[in-house]
Amino acid sequence: MFATRTSNGLKATCLPVAALRLPLAGLALAAVLGASAVAQTAPQPLPPGFHSFVPRASDTFVKQMSADAETDLHFGVAAYMAKDYGAAQTLLLRPAEEGNAQANWMLAHMYRKGLGGPVDEVRAYEIYERMAANYDPDEPDRNVRFFMVDGLSRLADSLRSGNKAADIGRDPRRALRLYQMAASAGHANAQYGLGMMYLEGDGVAKDRAYGMRWLGTAAQKRHAPAAARLADIYFEAGDTIRALVWYRIAADTADSALSPRVLNQHEHLSKGMSQAKLGEADQLYTRWTNRYPVQHRTAN
Repeated sequence: MFATRTSNGLKATCLPVAALRLPLAGLALAAVLGASAVAQTAPQPLPPGFHSFVPRASDTFVKQMSADAETDLHFGVAAYMAKDYGAAQTLLLRPAEEGNAQANWMLAHMYRKGLGGPVDEVRAYEIYERMAANYDPDEPDRNVRFFMVDGLSRLADSLRSGNKAADIGRDPRRALRLYQMAASAGHANAQYGLGMMYLEGDGVAKDRAYGMRWLGTAAQKRHAPAAARLADIYFEAGDTIRALVWYRIAADTADSALSPRVLNQHEHLSKGMSQAKLGEADQLYTRWTNRYPVQHRTAN
């Protein structure tokens, strides 16, 4: 039986197992059983608000800023972590203008989410564009790369779907290039976006196998939408066991917008299944989650 998780309302329930019916099912099954679809190093501790990691090492955030900008950055980050977003926006302006990646990312994040003021997707998009223009794949500082790569993924999200609020039209080819850069650096949301583009043939030749591999890689980092999409694929193919496993994995880390759907699907699929199949599925879930445990963090 699954352990109850009170934060998302899951009841103690088991999952079933059925034969694979998808031609490419072995790819996602490998992710369920713990085989990495795309080689990755072990995840590093995640700062607030991220679904990603960049496997590089560094000791510093600040490079080549004025003394005043360094001071503003110090107090701006403190204000941000204390959720005093209005003060954070003011304090982070100078270090952002002097090119600090962390300050730029935090400002864009606040503008995009409406933290410390109204939502301003135009300003957020402008900052992500600036970060993309300054992106250096050979940057030795892990922290700089971390923020820059997340900026690439956020920019790609807007270009993939378009953003009316920021007056941005769809540009799937550019979105694909940005996702490729960020995904290769280990960014889970970019890996999810890249996988979806290959699954849908959006801006690239459709390649279901390659798309599922990227979704599996994102899911290993506990990216809930990637796990939910894998569940949908198996559900659509009639493979209820693996659909149920993936919905359960998605529910572990799904946000408030995604949780109701995956929980409803989980409850629907689990009804009427034999105890033998439920137990076998429970073993699959346990093996996968032991290999890829949730990385606990505080996110905005």
